[in-house]
Formats: sequence, structure tokens, C-alpha cells
Amino acid sequence: MKKIKIGLVGVGSVAHWGHIPAYQNDPRAEITAICDINEDRLKKTAEELGVKEVYTDFNEMMKKSDCDAISVATWNNSHKDATIAGLRAGKAVLVEKPMAMSAKEAEEMNKVAKETGSLLMVGFCSRFADDAMRLRKMIDDGRLGDIYYVKAGYLRRRGNPKGWFADKSRSGGGALIDIGVHALDRSWWLMGRPKPVSVLGFTWNKFGDYKTVSEAYSTDLLNEKSAFDVDDMAVALIRFEGDKALFLEASWAQNLKEGIGYQEVYGDKGGAKLYPLELYTDLDYNQVNIQVPTSNVILHNAEIKHFLDCIEKGEETMNPGEDGVTIMKILDAIYESSRTGKEVRF
Repeated sequence: MKKIKIGLVGVGSVAHWGHIPAYQNDPRAEITAICDINEDRLKKTAEELGVKEVYTDFNEMMKKSDCDAISVATWNNSHKDATIAGLRAGKAVLVEKPMAMSAKEAEEMNKVAKETGSLLMVGFCSRFADDAMRLRKMIDDGRLGDIYYVKAGYLRRRGNPKGWFADKSRSGGGALIDIGVHALDRSWWLMGRPKPVSVLGFTWNKFGDYKTVSEAYSTDLLNEKSAFDVDDMAVALIRFEGDKALFLEASWAQNLKEGIGYQEVYGDKGGAKLYPLELYTDLDYNQVNIQVPTSNVILHNAEIKHFLDCIEKGEETMNPGEDGVTIMKILDAIYESSRTGKEVRF
């Protein structure tokens, strides 16, 4: 069987613990080219993988490499240009979340995907968790009725990263765009992708370069200097068409007892939560709680398996560029609402 040749654009932390092992675990894929602006990291990764094609410029990589597909796992401010270069070179593209620095950039990326006919998939890996996939099917089957309200959040007591994460010029934002995007996207996806109507958002930058040593987010960034000009906490209330609403919160640093992740879904026939998956409904006029067995899934493995399926079989992706555009519009609106102190309407 002919291998699907993969090019990696960005070989930092998420590539090493996410993308690289996922491609290595799938017999259909072969990593044939890598690109990074850090030459030491590039050389080390090339030696580890036995890859001979190495580049420090993704534009050069797109012109010279015969890879079939690329994973874009760079700083957020490079997502747009690397993705567009790949699409125009006729390569399938998997771009890490967040899709871009803004909705305007995301729309440009999606436009190029439509013009070229190249596959564009956004790295919303949390959709692939087994509990989320099972819950989505139950919702699609009508088990919970009309989903009118969702609550979700990812909260760290301490986990304010340094380096590019805390530099707005490279990241585009802080806790909201980094981890809040997962809670936002999965909630919106579980709700059936309703059209957003308005957003009321709040963001704070309270902690900066704190000195607590526990819960360091990424040890390879601990010694880097950062601007710390991004949010370390965000809260939003998002209204959608159909009288639906989402309450969202995310924090890198917050004075709570312990870090938590939660997702609660409420319908007129039943409710549910993740971590683990539980259903709350009525049976013969009795209230019933049901815990649903689920399997552990390595998210990037499942995500990249789907990416390769789409390439191999010509299937449409469940994480299309249009979804990334909508999520970026909501993120932009949360930041704008916080800046102005006013509700933002779409």
C-alpha cells in the first residue's frame, strides 16, 4: 500500500506528544519532511525520526517537498500563512487549534481551501473523545430532546505558561484561545452547531509571571521571557439562534481548590455530563441517572486517523474550515465584549 507522505510544519511540544506519535501509530502514514524555525530542534527531530527533508521556511517546503499532507503545529501567528501555502501547493492540511489569530484570517484560509479544493481540517481534537462522540450520537438520536443550555469550562489553579503562549503577538490571546477554545468548540458541536447571535464576555490578566512552582504548564518554556499581555481567565455567555445559550469559562490561573474540566448539557428530555459520561432523565415518572461506560481514547491518534481517512477515502472532515471560522468569530466577540464592556451582536 502506498504510504501517505506527511510534512510537519512546527516540531515543538504538541508535535512531539501529539502529531508525531499519532502518525507513527498509523501504518498508512510516513513522515517524510519537517520544518521549524528552531534549527537545533529541527536537527534533533530529524535525527530522531530519520527524516532527510528538513526546512526552516515552510514556503520552500511547499515548493520542494512531494508530501501529500501537512500538519501545522506552529505558533498561532503562523497558522494562516502555513496553511494557505500548503493548500495552494495541493496538500491536505490539518491545522492546530485555534485555527488562526482572528476570524478574518480564518475566513481567508477557508476561502483558499474552497478555491483549491484541498482538504482543510481544524484540530479540534476534543471532539474525538469517546464520551463526547457517544453523547453527540445520543443527542442526534433525540435522547435528550432540544438542547437549550450548556455549561463548560477548563480551569487551572496554576498553569500560566510562559514563552509564546503568553505573548499576544504570537498567540493572539491567553487562556481563552488556548484551552477555552476546546470547551467552546465541543459545546457548540454538541449543541448541533447553532448560529451565534450575541456574546457577553469578560477577560482578566491578574497573575502574570507568578512564582508558584506547582502546575507548571510546560517545563521547556519555564526559562523563557514573556510579555504576559494576554488573559489568564475568561468568562462568556453566548446566545445562539433557537433560544439556546452557552456559559463558558477558562483559566490558566485562578484561586480555586483544584483544577477542573467540566461539560454539562441540558435538554428538555434529559441532561448529561462528561468526565465521565452520565445521563439524567425520567423513566416511568421516576428520575433516573445512568452512567455510560466509555473507552479511553488518545485524542490526537483519533484525530489523525480521521484526517488520514479523509485523505485516503475522499471523505468530508467532521472538523471543516467553516467550523473553525465560526469558533474564531465567537472568540473575537468575547475579546471585543470584554474590551468594550458591551454585548457584541453578530
